[in-house]
Parts: sequence; C-alpha cells; structure tokens
Amino acid sequence: AGPWIRWTETGEDPALQLQSCDVLVGEPALLAPLVASAPRLAWLQSTFAGCNQLLDVPRRDYTVTRLAGCFGPDMGEYCTLHILALERQYEEQRRMQSRAEWAASRASAGFTYRRLSSLTLGVLGLGDIGSEIARVAHHGLRMKVIGCRRDPAPRDTDASAGVSRVLGMDGLAELFASADYIVSVLPSTPATRGMIDGSVLSAAASSRRDGAQPPTKPPVLINVGRGDVIGESTALEALERGWLGHFVSDVFAPEPLRAESPLWAHP
Repeated sequence: AGPWIRWTETGEDPALQLQSCDVLVGEPALLAPLVASAPRLAWLQSTFAGCNQLLDVPRRDYTVTRLAGCFGPDMGEYCTLHILALERQYEEQRRMQSRAEWAASRASAGFTYRRLSSLTLGVLGLGDIGSEIARVAHHGLRMKVIGCRRDPAPRDTDASAGVSRVLGMDGLAELFASADYIVSVLPSTPATRGMIDGSVLSAAASSRRDGAQPPTKPPVLINVGRGDVIGESTALEALERGWLGHFVSDVFAPEPLRAESPLWAHP
C-alpha cells in the first residue's frame, strides 16, 4: 500500500494524527513544537531555506531537509524592488502624486538619481541565494558586485554570478565602506549573531569619510537572511548616526517586531 497523506488545516489540533506520522512537511516554526508528539517521525521536510527553530529542538533521531535552490529569484526581485524604490525616490513621488503636485523639474523636486551601473552591491553570504542576488544585480542591473564569506577563495560560481571580488569575514567593515548597498543573506549561527555591530558600521563610516573619493550617500543595508545578524538597537543607532542611509529588513530578532519599536515609523 502507498503512503497515507493527510493535510492539516490551520487551527486544527494535529495531536491525534501525530502518533502515526512518519513524515512532516511544513514551516519550521509550526512544526518545531510538534516534533516531541510524533514518536514515529523519521523525516521532516522544511518548506523554508532556514531551519533555526528545529535546531532548538533537543530531539535528534530524525532527518531534516530544507528547500534550497529555489528562493534566489524571489530574493533577487525583492532586493531589486527596494534598490530601485530608494534610488528613484518612489515614496516621494507617491507623496507628490497624492498632493496632485507637478514638479517642473527633477531639481525643483529635489530628486537626485544615480544610475545603478555606477553603484556597488555587497553581498554578505554567497550561497545559492546570495549568488542569485549577485547575478541579478550584475547581469540585470549592471551593478558592480563584491562579496563576503567565511572562505574568500575564488569559486567558479563567483565569476558566473558577476562577483568581482570576495572578502573574508575579517573584511566586513571594508565591505560596508566600499558598497552602496549591502545585502545580508547570512544564517543564524553563534558566529553570525550580532556580527553587524556598531564597531563595524562606525569603522566603515570613518573609512568612507576619509577616502579620496567618498561616496555621496551612506550605504543601505538589506537583510534577507536572519534577524539576529544585527540588533534592533544597532540598526537604530546606525540610522541616527548616519552609518546607514536606510535599513530594509523582513526579518527581526525576536519576531514579530515589537509594536513600539521605532523602526516601524523610521523613515
């Protein structure tokens, strides 16, 4: 007989079904609390790339697999959306539209555009997602791309993704000093938690100011990896001090982002 498959709807108590389950498929955050109640569990398939919540589960007598090689295009589009929106000042254009305000010229409206081909993207973490983001930025938007990872030794995938240079993790401040946009795709590990801190960002800002041709704007950090790579207080300090021009993130630690966080209303 073939396998028996059951779909569990949101709100339904799965406890009655778990006793006979050999395989679980779903989001890690939803499945992690259920593992202890599934004595026959042999395989858990995550529908996300990350499995952090499952790593916190003490049980280790089953196999965990994750989705890989499929999220790169989505993340590439997400990053492109925010880069274009910021460079073309989309929010201000929407505000002008809502006021029925016609700008006689870009200068009179205060618009200052930069061609993306003149900008540099730094990618922190060059796995399958990071490499796809680099590929979209370089081949699609003509941006210069530099990367940063634990092992900076050249790889064939770097050239095909358009990555011109790869730094080790000891070059993190250099990455922030050299790039106009930085995308973090880092996982949550003991080594990466709090990696982007005030010392890194302030050192990068000092380096940019002291350079022979300093960039006209502070860098923008886009975090699509894990929220704990940069603390909420660090992000706020970086924005207030001008170490970062903008902070774009759909991940936070903890989640959800607390309702009273100043990041909700920060420009």
